[in-house]
Amino acid sequence: MSLLNVLFFLAAVAVLAYYVLGVTGASVNRKPIGPTTKKTRNLLLVLGVVLLFISLGVKTVSSDSRGLRFNFGAISSQSLEPGLHFNWPIMQTIKTVSIQPLEIKTDIPVDGSGAITKDNQTIGAQLTLFYVYDQEKLPLMWKDFGEEKLRTILSKSMTESFKAQVGKYDIFVLPMSQDTIRLQTLRQIKNMMAAYPLFVTELKITNYDWSDDFDAQIKETMNRSQQVKQKEQELLITEQEAQKKVKNAEAEKTALVTAAEGKKIAAGLEAEAKALEGEGIRKYNEAVAKNMALEIQLRQLDIERIKAERWDGKYVPTNNYGPIPVETGHLQPQSPSR
Repeated sequence: MSLLNVLFFLAAVAVLAYYVLGVTGASVNRKPIGPTTKKTRNLLLVLGVVLLFISLGVKTVSSDSRGLRFNFGAISSQSLEPGLHFNWPIMQTIKTVSIQPLEIKTDIPVDGSGAITKDNQTIGAQLTLFYVYDQEKLPLMWKDFGEEKLRTILSKSMTESFKAQVGKYDIFVLPMSQDTIRLQTLRQIKNMMAAYPLFVTELKITNYDWSDDFDAQIKETMNRSQQVKQKEQELLITEQEAQKKVKNAEAEKTALVTAAEGKKIAAGLEAEAKALEGEGIRKYNEAVAKNMALEIQLRQLDIERIKAERWDGKYVPTNNYGPIPVETGHLQPQSPSR
């Protein structure tokens, strides 16, 4: 419960007590009301009036607002800070003004008052602008403009700025330039409102729209574009298939070449193996021949050794092919030589 409600409640209680004392005293005693009761009633009446006066004269300014005091309709030069403020009923009034961000919406229709693009197409949209009042200039704002007049000026500046920026672009470039248009429009609005007692903070542009005729043009353009893309896709598929065949042929060629080179290398290796095998056989035969000659020599040495072991000191002819003398019993003496 706010303080104003408490004061108003107490005033009502005081007035009610004044009435109850009067009625109860007269009905119970059946006598005129005494001096003490009258004084109590009068005090309650005065207290009720004072409390009612105070409740009507006290104004609360919240933390998100500032107060403007008017003296017989003339605005004071200073704004009121948040808190409780007293004003004399009838003579003074206090009005609160929000210092929170405010918004204003403006619809730009797709008709003769719409925005015109560089290629003469009509564009519509919904603009939402956010702004706050300059706290130091609130009395000036109310005195020279007022809230409604400022909102009218803001709405007009929004429309003019948006139309000016849209006129710099073709309609086909517009979808890709929406954020740029928003920033440029916001900058232009700030420049236009620089002399006014407020600050423009943000701008949103939504629900872009265009004429039905342009919708038909877009549909036709999209159909043609789709047909072109389809032809391009078919051409791309044909090119890819041709490239695939070329790559397959190149792969087969490479495989054949690789296989031939492999056979060539294998044949070379086989020939080298044969040559090495022949060389090995030759060297083997040479080694065998050398071993045979050495074996023969060793055999001869063994024979000579056996001969030497068996010799009895007699002459042994070495001519194994001459006649061997045989004793028969009739040996003839040999005649002396002459």
